[in-house]
Amino acid sequence: MGSRIFYSGTDLPISVDLQDPFSYSKLPIWITAAVIVASIVVLLLIFLLRKLLRKDTSNTSADISVFRPKSLPAAKNEYLAKINAVEQQYRGGTMNARIAHQELSAIVRMFVYDLTGIEAQNFSLNELKARNISISHLIEEFYAPEFAQRSDKETLSSVEDARRVILSWN
Repeated sequence: MGSRIFYSGTDLPISVDLQDPFSYSKLPIWITAAVIVASIVVLLLIFLLRKLLRKDTSNTSADISVFRPKSLPAAKNEYLAKINAVEQQYRGGTMNARIAHQELSAIVRMFVYDLTGIEAQNFSLNELKARNISISHLIEEFYAPEFAQRSDKETLSSVEDARRVILSWN
């Protein structure tokens, strides 16, 4: 099949033979499709293997921790010593009232955890009240000095309140 193109008044003979699109080799198409399918299969296998390995490691390494409460006299001694340390730091001027109240709150909460297993250190005041945990009234008294700019709560009074809760625990 021949064609003529006219350019600037000059005849240029050009012959172009077009091929039928289906006469091209289909090999590149098959190779591309195979690579895509293989990639998808590999990604799925990786995803499934990771999922299975996570299940296996979580089941084999699942250490079930059993709560073992401390003895009451040992816990009382330990936490009274911590309260004494807070009092000394406060009296010595190395700890301000806010930090002292935060420390006292943490000490009382950990005392409850060590004796009962109740994770009081993770509970808000409302959660402590909802669970009827006996330290909720003390924690409520500590909230203002812990979080407010100013508070009327006397720090040494709070130290004594924390001591009283620990000493009266049975």
